[in-house]
Amino acid sequence: MSISIAFVICTEPGRLEKQSLLLAESIRKFGGSLKDTPIYSFHPRKGEPISRDTRNAFESLGVFHEQIILNTDFHEYYLANKIVTCAYAEQNIDADILVWLDSDKCFFAEPKEFFLPSNYNIGLRPETGRGIGSKGKGDIQDSYWKKLYEICEVKSEIFVNTLIGNTRVRAYWNSGMVATRRDAGIFTAWKNNFEKAMKLKISPPQGIYFLEQSLLSATVCSMEENIFTFSPSYSYPLPLHNRLSKPAKLKNFDEIVSIHYFNMFFYNDWEKSLNSLRNLDKTSDKFQWLRESIDRHHMPFASPSHKYILKIRKIEQKLRVFRLKINLSGLIERLLGS
Repeated sequence: MSISIAFVICTEPGRLEKQSLLLAESIRKFGGSLKDTPIYSFHPRKGEPISRDTRNAFESLGVFHEQIILNTDFHEYYLANKIVTCAYAEQNIDADILVWLDSDKCFFAEPKEFFLPSNYNIGLRPETGRGIGSKGKGDIQDSYWKKLYEICEVKSEIFVNTLIGNTRVRAYWNSGMVATRRDAGIFTAWKNNFEKAMKLKISPPQGIYFLEQSLLSATVCSMEENIFTFSPSYSYPLPLHNRLSKPAKLKNFDEIVSIHYFNMFFYNDWEKSLNSLRNLDKTSDKFQWLRESIDRHHMPFASPSHKYILKIRKIEQKLRVFRLKINLSGLIERLLGS
């Protein structure tokens, strides 16, 4: 019996439109036997619809797009879009396996591992760096994870190694690429746990940003699922290539199944960033296609100041561990009108 798969993404006006188009194009061009897999795009908040140009491009790519208001209670927390969309897809899309994809992804080979082995209900990649992760008992961030474990009723501890530094932390997976068997109910459980955490006003010491991702990790642990770890070639964190530990680092662009490019292509110096990737052979036709596609979509989107605001925000998040709440980045944004 054949296994059906569906891709699920979110697309809202602005930068996500460019990202989602690049993602869909890459799947249709390089996806192999999965190149014609249904792609469902959701716009889950109130507001202006995506542009007509994007809608037309989606139609030509066979992407099903719908603006349906799913994120009503957490409108200001845009990462809640992912959680409510995944739960909705789990309850309404007829496919054996659902693959959630953040839009800042791009594929270059058939993602065969999305056909999960029969004894696995979920496939994930470990988080790139430690971030809000906890090494366990005695870690300054462990009290947060203990709260998550209590909410999610986690009974057994699982640890993973990060891709930068190879640091052993409590199970902490990246939520940007998640494959699940629909009948396992993992996405719905994630949504339920998220609503509990928001009601109790629980968030990481650095701020709410990574609440959704850490809650996915705690939810999976609570369900005591076997975790299929995708190969390093999946969701390869391209901007962090130079910092990856040796087991996670690839040497040839043709080895990559998909990349996670974060903000890399939204600044005018994106070519400089690509050229700075050390010991990565970039001579393949796929790499050239990526460069041409960035140009074609006019990907540089953010103002130059945005990059520095993000750097300041990272410092602010670190200071929150010591209960120092500084919002210099917000002040700069208001002054610049960005």
